[in-house]
Amino acid sequence: MTMKRITGTIAITGVILSGILLQAAQAAEEKKSWTDNVTIKGDLRYRYETIEDDSKLNSDKETFTRDRNRIRARLGVEAKVNDNMKAGVALSTGQNDPVSGNQTIGDSFQKKDFKLDQAYFDWSLFNNDPTTIKLVGGKQKNSFMPTSSSDLIWDGDATPEGLVLKGATGNETISIGSNLGYLWLQERSSNSDDTMLYIGQGFVTFDPMPELSLKVGATYYGYQEVQGSDVLDWEGKNNSYGNSTMTGSKSGSTTNKAWASEFTPIEIFAVMDMFVMGLPVSIYGQTVKNNDASTDFDSGYLYGISFGKAKNPKTFEVGYRFAELEKDAVLGCLTDSDRWGGGTDGKGHKVYGKYQIAKNFQVGLTYFMDEKKISDASKTTDYNRMQADLIYSF
Repeated sequence: MTMKRITGTIAITGVILSGILLQAAQAAEEKKSWTDNVTIKGDLRYRYETIEDDSKLNSDKETFTRDRNRIRARLGVEAKVNDNMKAGVALSTGQNDPVSGNQTIGDSFQKKDFKLDQAYFDWSLFNNDPTTIKLVGGKQKNSFMPTSSSDLIWDGDATPEGLVLKGATGNETISIGSNLGYLWLQERSSNSDDTMLYIGQGFVTFDPMPELSLKVGATYYGYQEVQGSDVLDWEGKNNSYGNSTMTGSKSGSTTNKAWASEFTPIEIFAVMDMFVMGLPVSIYGQTVKNNDASTDFDSGYLYGISFGKAKNPKTFEVGYRFAELEKDAVLGCLTDSDRWGGGTDGKGHKVYGKYQIAKNFQVGLTYFMDEKKISDASKTTDYNRMQADLIYSF
């Protein structure tokens, strides 16, 4: 009897221990799955830049030159809500500027601003490989740039607000994609209608061989309630960023600048990626024309080439691109903020180089050689800008 009791006690103890270990394993698995469902990422950029702007003169009546140091810090969190949905939030340094997160240092050590850069959901409505359909809503990463280098229309820091429906299908040789955008530019509480942006984009990617890829596509931008509305300027200085303006607006203002044109630009783009002697090479181009411009300054184009890819330690990338944007080709307040000081009505060259020193640590050097106010030869001036960057990411 004693042996049976001992045996029974051992068996019961074993069951209890098994239950405890099982609960511990389940708790560990739950904790592991929680961390696996959340991704935290960010980056810090320290930049020194010098600007020579012939349109401005210093106190000695000489060409204005500005030297400054700037920082940009970004931090984002993305969580997997369920098998079909993700949600994310990201913060960035910067003020209210929609196309820059830079903060200039040297203001008596004042605290720097952090702003909401992204707040979005990413919902997979249909996912049956190779066909996917997604709905992305909120303040989100830009889905309408063919590549990060294709910045003729958008600044890379712009984060559109609204809804984007994204679709893709294909096979190993050819794939088709599309993006449809329903975006808010300016909501107005008055009787004036909101300024909206409707976008339709389609593209085809050909992959005839492992070392060659070609993407071609087109984008339609349909702005609503732009002509006659006050220009959108985050600084409140009535800056039209190169676009043609008129006095007065639909809201009844007689002092503010209002857009003189409507904007329905059509963009055509192409990107070819390939390997040459083991080195990745990318050749790309864009062209855009605004068919509803109130002036003849309605077009723009960009082309460029890059060699290498600064990603793994001791890898590099060098590149060149040329861009020209006439006054009313696109909405100036959303374009690249670095070349010729931002906006439209300019043209120029960009050369750059990057080197990946170590994992998550990169250095870069960029030089712009531009002209601004090209619509009037008597007012055209040179604009040169050099940027040296240290970039840390995690």
